[in-house]
Amino acid sequence: MMGLGKLTETETETILSPYLSEEVVLKKRTPFHAQWEIFKIRSWRFLTHHPACSEYKNHYFSIGPLNLCIGCFSIYSAILSYLVLFLTVPSVFRFNPYVMSILPFAGFGLAIFHLIFKVKNKWIKSLFRFSAGFGIAAYGALAIATFTELKEWWLGIILLVILFAGNQLYGMSRGRSANRKECSDCPLHKANPPCLPEKNTNIKVRKVYAIIEEELQNLQEKREKKKIESEQEEPKSEEVVTAKT
Repeated sequence: MMGLGKLTETETETILSPYLSEEVVLKKRTPFHAQWEIFKIRSWRFLTHHPACSEYKNHYFSIGPLNLCIGCFSIYSAILSYLVLFLTVPSVFRFNPYVMSILPFAGFGLAIFHLIFKVKNKWIKSLFRFSAGFGIAAYGALAIATFTELKEWWLGIILLVILFAGNQLYGMSRGRSANRKECSDCPLHKANPPCLPEKNTNIKVRKVYAIIEEELQNLQEKREKKKIESEQEEPKSEEVVTAKT
């Protein structure tokens, strides 16, 4: 759906938002298709982490009907990649202290660069987040090495505390409403109907449940009707048998 809003004093931009319509369409009225539709409707909350509208187009990748948060997807992909290298090339990514010490600085440095300059391009942002994830994984490998190789448990604890504190400070610097920042002054809040992602999502989910409940009720009525018809046919068949005898 589309809504028009005045973004600046001199220009008007078209904003594409799926939260202006409450329409729900099921390809088939089955429990599987209903659950899949509900998953798609709710997926922006736990996969995209941002409303899936054009105002956040640089914050997520689209894969079919699903949208994936660029930051989380890139970071977790990097951590998984490092884990594979950690297990398959241990001489470099597990037992080499120089590599495990340099990579975190490089990864965190690019993350700080992105935080300062607020890069908008999704592909550059993905690269920075992937670097950050790789750095986090290398830092974790270094912390593990202090326990398993150096046998300096106190140093490992310090490294893990620093990692935890850094993660908390990063979250505080972004703010709790960072994933909804563009919503704060979006003109679609005053549209008719207004763009309210949370409310719209809940309404659509309830409609899917209502459709399935209606379908189950219709199915139950058909079964009861068929049962009544079969019960009515039994006496007739008995009468026919009696007449023959």
